[in-house]
Amino acid sequence: MIEIGLAVLGLPKDRVLEDPYVGFSSQIPLMKESIDEQGQVLMVTAPEKLRLFNPQSFAAKKPTGVKRIFCVGGSTTFGRPFDDATSYSGYLRKLLPETGSSNQWEVINAGGVSYASYRVASVMEELVQFEPDIFIVYSAHNEFLERRTYAGLIETPRWKLAIDAALRKTRTFAVLQDAVDEVRGRDDSPIEMLPGEVDERLNHTVGPVDYVRDDAWTADVLRHYRSNLERMISIARHADAAIVFVEPSCNEKDCAPFKSDDDHFERGTGFFEQGLFDEASDEFLAAIDRDICSLRATSAIREIVREVSSENGVPLVRFNDLLHTMCETEYGHSCLGNEYFLDHVHPTVDVHGKFARQIIETLVRSGQVDGTVPDTTATARVDAAIRGAIDVDDQAIAFRNLAKVLHWAGKFSEAQRSAEDALRLRPSDPESLFVLADCLTQQGRPNEAIERYEQLFEVAEYERAILPFAFVLADAGHLETAKFYATLATASEKLRTREAALDLLVSIHLSLGEDQLAAEAGTHLSD
Repeated sequence: MIEIGLAVLGLPKDRVLEDPYVGFSSQIPLMKESIDEQGQVLMVTAPEKLRLFNPQSFAAKKPTGVKRIFCVGGSTTFGRPFDDATSYSGYLRKLLPETGSSNQWEVINAGGVSYASYRVASVMEELVQFEPDIFIVYSAHNEFLERRTYAGLIETPRWKLAIDAALRKTRTFAVLQDAVDEVRGRDDSPIEMLPGEVDERLNHTVGPVDYVRDDAWTADVLRHYRSNLERMISIARHADAAIVFVEPSCNEKDCAPFKSDDDHFERGTGFFEQGLFDEASDEFLAAIDRDICSLRATSAIREIVREVSSENGVPLVRFNDLLHTMCETEYGHSCLGNEYFLDHVHPTVDVHGKFARQIIETLVRSGQVDGTVPDTTATARVDAAIRGAIDVDDQAIAFRNLAKVLHWAGKFSEAQRSAEDALRLRPSDPESLFVLADCLTQQGRPNEAIERYEQLFEVAEYERAILPFAFVLADAGHLETAKFYATLATASEKLRTREAALDLLVSIHLSLGEDQLAAEAGTHLSD
């Protein structure tokens, strides 16, 4: 009866509620006001946010006849390892005018690198003040990046959590919550407070090896994720904006788990090599679900996206289905890999283009775009324009940075691929050559590593590579050359490098029967 009475009074059912699990200690707005040369008021990406967001700008007051789309999510939305220009947002910006729609379109890329759903929802809460028409949400791969304790959840029975989730969707709960906040004060909330900006767990460890399996915490993360998707729907609808979710997809066959305690991935690789593709697919997906350092959307995450979309009448872009259908058609199997992804989750430029076209198909089908899906000629024209504007040096640097991250994570075969991609664009880039050489070393391929080190030292005096090269040479039996580089490394300003170089010199001298030189190097080492 209370619920009916509140409805009669006009209180909307879709009121925006605060995140019941986490808050933020401080937040810098994503967009800030600026005045252009014509005196127009613009909203531009805040300088403090440019480390994690693309620079974007749009009129503070939306022009007449314009439909404004905000693309929100994580690094795939951002366009990593590149940027907005080659992202699905960039393609949408170019493709939407080809639909023949009666509207003009603005597409704003508000994807934040490493942003999980609770941060994406917070971004949406800010963006609703800028007259959005559509939110496109691709938020799925970062749910396990930041540590949250969920202490209250762990102690709360599951049946109570279910009842609480149902109550939070009612008008009655909203009114009671407002009353409690008024008495207690909103700053007195018992929810966990996270830092204002992303603080990845990996920043506080030596890498994925520090992760341990925690099934209870994982279950709480999934509950929080579902809650955040429902909040996003509420945020959009409260602003009279449409919302579209994206079904996540990722690299299955060419990306090993970041940390694993089983052999699903190895079995999948074996099945794949035998042509047993269905069995391989099952194992690859199990490897993703069992990854202890989970940086790809699991099957549970995908299922939640589907369920929340279906239960709330939200259009779903079936991106994962699209890629599996493409893979089956083009390669005769459905195991997604390097053909479609540059790393574990980030699509190729070509896939971003196909993804954008699929988004438009979904928008046309749901009535959000009154035109038609661009034909192949228009799509090819847009693709050529986007590719023609790519800065080769910037793209090479992006591949190099990706290689460095994968190398740090111990994924040497994948880091090797990214370093090679960088070198195809900038063949003499010292840092890419160094990363590639070390990847080859770590994979037990010393002769190939030596070739890359030699290529590196032909183009630059790269100090960081001197000692590693000496070790590879020594291990491969090239002792005289190794002695030369080890001696060079003893001049390093870094104490640890000098000590390691002297220790290697002692070993080399002894192997060459140079006992007196070994003793002298040992003396310097003891000093």
